[in-house]
This record gives sequence, C-alpha cells and structure tokens, in this order.
Amino acid sequence: MQDSWINNQSMKTSSNEEILILNPATEEVIDSIPKGSLDDVNNAVQSAKEAFDKWKKISPKQRGKMMKQVARKIEENIESIAIILTKEQGKPLGQSRREVAGIIDLLQEYAELAVVFRTGNQGADVNELVFQKWQPRGVAACIVPWNFPLQVAFESIAPNLAVGNTVVVKPSEETPLSLAYIAEIAFNELPPGVCNVLLGAGNTVGEGLIRHEDVEVIVFVGSEKTGLHIGEVAATKLKKVILELGGKDGMIIDDTVDLDRAIKFAADSCFANSGQICTSTERIYVHENIYDRFVEGLTKEAEKVRWGNGVEEGVTMGPIISSRQQQLIDEHIQQAVFQGAKILTGGKKESIHSRGYFYPPTVVSNVSHDMKIMKEETFGPIAPVVPFKDFNEAINLVNESPFGLSAIVCTENSVHAIKAIEELEAGMIKINKHRGKSPGATSEAFKLSGIGYGYGIEFMQELTKQKSIHWKASL
Repeated sequence: MQDSWINNQSMKTSSNEEILILNPATEEVIDSIPKGSLDDVNNAVQSAKEAFDKWKKISPKQRGKMMKQVARKIEENIESIAIILTKEQGKPLGQSRREVAGIIDLLQEYAELAVVFRTGNQGADVNELVFQKWQPRGVAACIVPWNFPLQVAFESIAPNLAVGNTVVVKPSEETPLSLAYIAEIAFNELPPGVCNVLLGAGNTVGEGLIRHEDVEVIVFVGSEKTGLHIGEVAATKLKKVILELGGKDGMIIDDTVDLDRAIKFAADSCFANSGQICTSTERIYVHENIYDRFVEGLTKEAEKVRWGNGVEEGVTMGPIISSRQQQLIDEHIQQAVFQGAKILTGGKKESIHSRGYFYPPTVVSNVSHDMKIMKEETFGPIAPVVPFKDFNEAINLVNESPFGLSAIVCTENSVHAIKAIEELEAGMIKINKHRGKSPGATSEAFKLSGIGYGYGIEFMQELTKQKSIHWKASL
C-alpha cells in the first residue's frame, strides 16, 4: 500500500480500508492506497501549518532556489515517473513524458515569478507613501483530478510555494501513485511540512480537508458537482476558493481555413488524451460550405488513431480512466443516437482481450442542442459536428452552453477573430491554436466552469492576502 507523504516522510494511515488502483488498459491492480481518515487530514494540515511560519519568512529568491532543486530531482527521474503515470492513467508513454517535462517547466517558471512578485507602488503624495503588500495566506488545500494528475497538481503547488503558502495536495484516488512517487524522491528538497501529499477517498480525506479550520485557501479542479459543494462549504467559513470545473468547449471553423489542416487540428483537439482534457473540444461548428468535406475528412482522421495500451509502441490514444467514465461516454452517445444522431465512426465500448476501458474516436453528425452530448460534459473522444450559415450564428451556438472554460476559432479572417475574442463567453479564447498554456496566460472561467483566476501573477495574488499600506513621514 502506498502511504501519504507528510512532513517529509511516509506516514501510515489510521484507516484499515484500502482503495485499489487499477491500470485502465488492463484492469490489473497495480497498487493500493488507504481510504484515509480525519486523523490523516489533521496530521497533514498540522504539518503544513507548523511549516508555514518559517516558510513565509524565507526570501522569495531562496524559495525559488528550492523549487528549482525539486525540478532537478524530477528531471533526473522522468522515465520512472512517466512509466508510473502511464500505468495508472493510461495515456501513451510519450505523452506521460511530456507531462512530466511540463511540471519541471512550471516549477522553474514560478520559481522565477517568486522573485518578481513584489509590492507595487500604488500612489503617493509629497509626504505620503501608499503601496500594497501581498502576504501568503497559510495552508493551501490543492485537490486535483485524474486526467493530468501531475500537470494540474503542479499548476497549484508551484504558485502556492512561490508566494509562501504551504500545501496539502489531495490527488484523485484514481491516479495517486505518480505524485506520491515524486514526493518521495523530490519533496525532501523543501523544508519538512511545506508540501504534503494526502492520499485517500474524496468523501473522507477530501471532505475533511475542505472543512478543516486551518486550511486558508482551496484550489480545486474537477467536476461541477463537487466544485459547487466545495464552494458551499468554504462559504460558511469565508475561505478563499479557486475552482476550475466542467466544460463543453466549442470550436468554430469558418470557410477561410485550409481544410486539411483544420481536420487534423480538430481531431487532435477532440481525441488527445482520449478526450479527457479540461479544454478538449466537445462541439464543432463548421461553415456549411465545407461541412460535408470536413465531416468526411474528420471521420477518416479518427479511424487513423491507434488506440490501445499506452506502454505499447505506436499507440497514440490510451484508455478511458474507468469503467464508470466509459459508461458515461457511451450513455451520451447512445442517447444521441436514440434522438436521431448519426454515428460516422466509433460509437461503442471496446476492450483488448476482454480487458480495459477503451472508447474509439467517435464522430457524430445530425446532432442538436437538446442532446446530452451537446449540453453536458462528456469527457471522452467524441466529435459532434454541426453546420452553420454565418459567423454570428456560430458565436450564438457556442454561447448557448452553461459552461465557459475555453473556446477555439479556426479562421484566416481577422474580423471573425476579433468578433470571437469580444463575444465568445469563455475564459480562454484560442485562435488557430488549442494546445499550450503558460504561467503568464491568466484567465478566469465563465459561467459554471469556475471562479477565480488561473495562472500567472493574478493567480498568485489570489493565493495571498493584500494589505494597503499608507505611510506618512510624520504626524
């Protein structure tokens, strides 16, 4: 059984129950973690609270130096971390390597931002200095999902460490092993208690963590339902909350684009990581002039994808994370078919030798906005395609969603691009681009997709408390 990492050491749980960790490609048990208990939560938070008094007083430059040391330890172990990640999450090994490389970049970039994240002069008179001072809040609870268990974790860990908060990270019970391994090999580069990994079930340690009186800030990435619950709990204690929740991201493709490039672009945006990306495209709106050719090309592109076990050479798409998620995807597809949608390729659960939770890339036409596949987050490799007549119609169709995490526009028309930037109701608008984000790319989700800034200086400010200082030379 894998133990939690508390105060720079493995800590046995007081819980006798365990959660099995399965390889989603083979259904084999690869390890287990404890279900966890409130004693585990108290130990983790107390460790972080005691470490905070010293950590907040360490200079930003020194904090950054230690964060870079963590990054170096991770870099020395990229291959072993990537193998664990592929086994527990399913994504192809090359994609796991890139995820690990990405968290190294995050640590290094936020280590640099720690130094420049300084008090700014706000205003002054002849005899008065007025400025703001940002101070760390204290213990941050970071609750992260299973789709990118390392990237999303360090998108919360790195900025919290940079501003001087201490951290308790609760990974998903589906994918806890890669982060726990990193804790063992790298977190000793930080003072004891500064960064803790708490393993267990959401309804035990997760619930205990968000309710703990010594947790000052909660950063959560996950489902709308859980996020709304966390927001309600935190509101009763006035805790700072930053939530990134569900999405139903739309892509608009007008008739000015290179069609072949647009087809490959859309396929990657829909099917990468088996569609299990917070900003995966789940709705495609294509100008009617190119609709038929686009759908034909996308269907062929989907059929080229080699799905299978992520450890095998040549596999470009791994399994769905669990049987439960595989079933949800299939329910959305089958309901759409019942309502009149047409499956052009894919559209059914698959396995390899009767094992694993696979769902092939699925292209769907003849869909409407009253179908679940167009309204609710599916989180799978699906591509429902809808024709539109003019760009205004496409903007309105994308904005009909109750979510507003991100949106993509493929166009060579600058007027269309500017209109999309101004009118699309989403926190991230990407023009002819779907991959990549950086600590400098601050955004805030719209609608039910979340609350609070993500990334960059503004995110770091959210993780601190701001004081306004008014200083006169004398009375």
